[in-house]
Amino acid sequence: MKKNLILSISLILLALTFGSCQRMAEDAIRKIRIQAVEEFRLYGLTNAEMVLRIANDTRHKIKLNDVELTIHYKESPAITLQLQEGIKINKRTTESVATRWKLKAEALAMMLVARDIRNDDPSQIRVSFRIEGHSGLVGFDITQEKMPLTDFLPTFGLTWQEFKNRIQSHFENIIPQ
Repeated sequence: MKKNLILSISLILLALTFGSCQRMAEDAIRKIRIQAVEEFRLYGLTNAEMVLRIANDTRHKIKLNDVELTIHYKESPAITLQLQEGIKINKRTTESVATRWKLKAEALAMMLVARDIRNDDPSQIRVSFRIEGHSGLVGFDITQEKMPLTDFLPTFGLTWQEFKNRIQSHFENIIPQ
């Protein structure tokens, strides 16, 4: 009887701890923001470098271990970017962080994305992403599937027109008109 009582109390305390960790993770997610893409450079067709301005308003250092972003045309992946090295952001700060990315492009879908950007029609362009990392001892895994591009851009402080102006020159270097 005494063992069951101790076991029950232990399980309740464990459940409360997990609930607390979940709240900490949700709080951390709200307090970490990518404020801007300050620079974007392509290196051939398979590598890119982005300088991101990232705000961390938490009380813990943040480490992003794995980040993957895919731009889709309708249901087909067009461009996938995968972070090559983890990112660390100090607590309660906003930092510019140089990041290196591996690119995988599907030629036909990428050309359709480029065409729609030129034609000012983002309606068929979607974005999926996955971010894994931790804040202090709390891990997080954020996933979003096929969000409309125009809903995703404000994450980086961009309007559709700003995005179009920035990306157009990169597509012109890769895909002739």
